[in-house]
Amino acid sequence: MSFTPTIDGQLLHFEFRGLFNGVSLLWDSETGSYWHHITGKALDGPMKGRQMPMYNLLLATVEQALDGDPDLMVAISDREIRKRSRWAPLTDRVRMLSDRMHRTMRGEDPRRPEMDIGLGVWTNDTQTYYPMEVVNDEGGFVFDRIDGRGVLIYIEPTANTVAALYTEATGASWDGTVLRLNNGRHVRAGGLFDGDSEVRAERPMQVFTRWYGYALTFPGTEIYGGS
Repeated sequence: MSFTPTIDGQLLHFEFRGLFNGVSLLWDSETGSYWHHITGKALDGPMKGRQMPMYNLLLATVEQALDGDPDLMVAISDREIRKRSRWAPLTDRVRMLSDRMHRTMRGEDPRRPEMDIGLGVWTNDTQTYYPMEVVNDEGGFVFDRIDGRGVLIYIEPTANTVAALYTEATGASWDGTVLRLNNGRHVRAGGLFDGDSEVRAERPMQVFTRWYGYALTFPGTEIYGGS
C-alpha cells in the first residue's frame, strides 16, 4: 500500500520498513526518514519531529459501503489471493504477540490485556481508549466528552468495528442496524444522516486497534470505563 502526502510542498512516497513498539514504521524514499503510522510523526532521519497531514480512515465492509451509497463502484483486484498459512488455524486460536513482536516494544501497559481491542481517540490534549468489550456491554454505544465536546462512541454493526463522531446528542437507541440519536439524526452504515440526507460527520482522530500499540503510542492514556 502506498500514499503520497506532501510536506512543505515536497511529495513523499512511503513503504513499510519494520516495527517499533509493536506498530508499523513507514519509510519515505525521498528523505530516508522513519514515520509513525498512527501519529504521522517522523521518529528518525532528516525529517525527525515533522508532522505529516492526518486523515481519519474508517474500516468498512463492501456491504456497509453499498448500504451508504448503492451506486458506489467496487474495484476488484485480479491479483491472486494468497493461500492461508499452515499456521493460520493456530493463530486463530492463540491470540498473543510473538516474541519477535515483543522485542520491538519498550514495555507494556498492564491495565488492559495486550490483545484487547478497542478504539483509541486523541486530540492535542487528550487521549482515551474505549475497549470494545465495555462499549458492547453498555448497549453498543456510549456518550462521553472530549475537551469539552460531546462525542459518541459506537459499534458499527455491519463492519463490527468501533468508531467515534462529535455530537451534542445525549441519548440514542438501536433500530435494527440504525442508531437513532435524540437530536433527530441517525447513524447508518458508518454515515451520519439528517432524515434521508447524509451530513458531514465531524470526527476526532481515531484508530480501531489492539491495546498494546495504542498504549505504547500514548503512554498514560485514559481508559473509558475503569482502570
